[in-house]
Amino acid sequence: MSTTTSHPIESASPRLEVRVVGPDAEPLADADLRRLFPGGGLTQARLDRLRGWPRVTVLDGSQVVGVATCQKTETELRVPEIGMDVDPDLSSHEVLHALLDAIELAGLAGGCRRVVLMPPRGLAWLPARRGYVAITERCAGGWLEKMLG
Repeated sequence: MSTTTSHPIESASPRLEVRVVGPDAEPLADADLRRLFPGGGLTQARLDRLRGWPRVTVLDGSQVVGVATCQKTETELRVPEIGMDVDPDLSSHEVLHALLDAIELAGLAGGCRRVVLMPPRGLAWLPARRGYVAITERCAGGWLEKMLG
């Protein structure tokens, strides 16, 4: 996931376009970041991560409606940030499923054995339906994991 190219991935929703991009790709605009991560929690460290890490982006036309930052280690794909901003005619479930499909595919393609992620607020139940379980090993917060392959 360290290339600068954008790789479109087929989405379950024909309306959505999913892209996996490397850290050298054009960063998301500040306006998009503020919209995707509302509430004033955009610290400088978080902004640096959102701008500089590889990411999965979901677009509805030209509008970014979902983003997830990714970091690959030897055995896992870590996803510390998932942000979404969906208009009323688009389901947040559709966007999250599109993100998770691409994240899991990227993990498998990268030889990872598991995906570790922090789900978006209010939607932790959705990854659970896809096989994600809570991490209980010395981990703060509501991190979830899924074994791949």
